[in-house]
Amino acid sequence: MDEYSRILIEQYCMDHSSAKSRRLQKLVEKSYDITAQYTDADGIFIEKMIDQEQDSGLKKAFQDLNDFMFGW
Repeated sequence: MDEYSRILIEQYCMDHSSAKSRRLQKLVEKSYDITAQYTDADGIFIEKMIDQEQDSGLKKAFQDLNDFMFGW
């Protein structure tokens, strides 16, 4: 996963205090662990975030995370 994408998502999580931002933070933290296993629920969550995001840079970061999570 691109480090710049991680930074964008981490910045988003610091700027927002919501259940979504906390879940995103957990996914980013898991991305540092190469043995981490992602669930279908993780995939559905990040797909929804991608669909709802208006900011193109953040949307690309979410897509990078999704690709990393499922090895695409």
